[in-house]
Amino acid sequence: MRYVLIALVLFLTGCGKKVYEPEHTFRKSLSENTQDKRLAEYTEKTLTFSKKKFKLFGSEKIYFDKEGHNLGKFIKINDDLAVNGNKLYIISQKTEYTLPFLIFGATKKDGLVAVVFENGKYGIYDLDNKKMKYVFDGDEVLSVKYLHAQPLFYKDLILFPLLSGNVAVVDLNSGKFIRNLNISQNQFNDNVIFLKIVNNQLFMATPSKLVLFNPSYLIDYRADIKHVVTYNNCIYIFTVDGNIIKLNTNLKEIKKVKLPYASFYAPSVCKGNIWTVEKEGYLIKITPDLKVTVYTGNGFDTDWDDELKLKGCKIYNNDKVYMIE
Repeated sequence: MRYVLIALVLFLTGCGKKVYEPEHTFRKSLSENTQDKRLAEYTEKTLTFSKKKFKLFGSEKIYFDKEGHNLGKFIKINDDLAVNGNKLYIISQKTEYTLPFLIFGATKKDGLVAVVFENGKYGIYDLDNKKMKYVFDGDEVLSVKYLHAQPLFYKDLILFPLLSGNVAVVDLNSGKFIRNLNISQNQFNDNVIFLKIVNNQLFMATPSKLVLFNPSYLIDYRADIKHVVTYNNCIYIFTVDGNIIKLNTNLKEIKKVKLPYASFYAPSVCKGNIWTVEKEGYLIKITPDLKVTVYTGNGFDTDWDDELKLKGCKIYNNDKVYMIE
């Protein structure tokens, strides 16, 4: 019986979660600073930090952006925009607006805000008149990934990345709905996580595929996508299972490397290279032609409740800021 128990323990141990184990590593200790605020939330473009404010009966979190602006209870989601439930805050104006539904994503241009709501609806909010100018019904969804793209103003169009994984196209001037770009067939965890114009071409991604939009057709590249980054008119996909894939702007695969079981934080471009942090705490440099160097020597906090975000040549991790180069 004892040997059966030992065998069972060995079997269960062997069935534990597999992690990335690089063959070669180099030591690179980054210079770091400690700040009085902790990284609390982030989007692709923005960072929100928090500081505890002690009160007579307990404490509350006060939020700040990277520039040190006091956001109160608002979380920054885009340039000059922060949200708290259905409240929208214009940082530069220090002005608060109340919208009809809980806000999922938003982008501001002049006096208009393109907004996607958590209930799937989307529309245009008029800051001057303090009301919704247009509201459209979206598709029903079962759940979404926490990663999501923000609406995009492009020429005379507004592109709304919907929770369903589709992109709604609306005429900026008339407010008329033009069409849906159907890039997802799922209702579960397949919202739009990437929406960007690269080399005057529109690229969209859900967790299941990257799509190049052409008025006459759609080209897609299918993968289990975790992150997408662009550099020098090339697109780099970081997948859930540890692949890094380089594509051209026609979505033709140029090169692919695999880091078995690697789980990547959102990558960032710094001085001609792409950098990321792996869940086991490794710092990884990827050259444009996908040569990978793995570094140790930094005490990144990468537990499930620790926030870490790369932005430019800095790594923000809880209350620390690391300088890559």
